[in-house]
Amino acid sequence: MYPVINYEKCTGSLACYEVCPADVFEPEEMEGKKKAVAARADDCIECEQCVDACPTKAIELVA
Repeated sequence: MYPVINYEKCTGSLACYEVCPADVFEPEEMEGKKKAVAARADDCIECEQCVDACPTKAIELVA
């Protein structure tokens, strides 16, 4: 499984970037603010820390 970010819900808190033990996410400039992108989605270890940390529930793990 790998993380997918719903950018309509994402506010750019970068909480996922900060908690991910596998360094899956990278901040990237989007719509005038930094938002996380799953730059290394294949490295996801399915711990769901990003899902739990996201304040807007913008991340889900998909197969």
